[in-house]
Amino acid sequence: MAKKSNKEESTHQTVVTAESLAFFEKYINNPSPTGFEWEGQRLWLDYLKPYVDKTYIDNYGTAVGIINPDAKYKVVIEAHADEISWFVNYITKDGLIYVIRNGGSDHQIAPSKRVNIHTDNGVG
Repeated sequence: MAKKSNKEESTHQTVVTAESLAFFEKYINNPSPTGFEWEGQRLWLDYLKPYVDKTYIDNYGTAVGIINPDAKYKVVIEAHADEISWFVNYITKDGLIYVIRNGGSDHQIAPSKRVNIHTDNGVG
């Protein structure tokens, strides 16, 4: 493998910045379950707005950013923002929590996952 010259090394631009890393951490830690995606969509579109000319959310919950929306050739950046979730269906006297699936998540992964339970009073 050829060595890079000092000139090549000095022109390197970092792709992952402190700002992009902070956004990523905030985004992946934001709950956006199926049917309740709006917070994740808003975070993503707010981050994307300085780089695109137009944004919208379609009927299926996909957030879209467009560069050059009126041009013959445009760049479209899109992301679907829902994540696996379940609804608490019942809690026993002993504290066992029974859940039902929200969306098309695979029930077999539920026992192996750490969860956050969202209540009217916040995350419990």
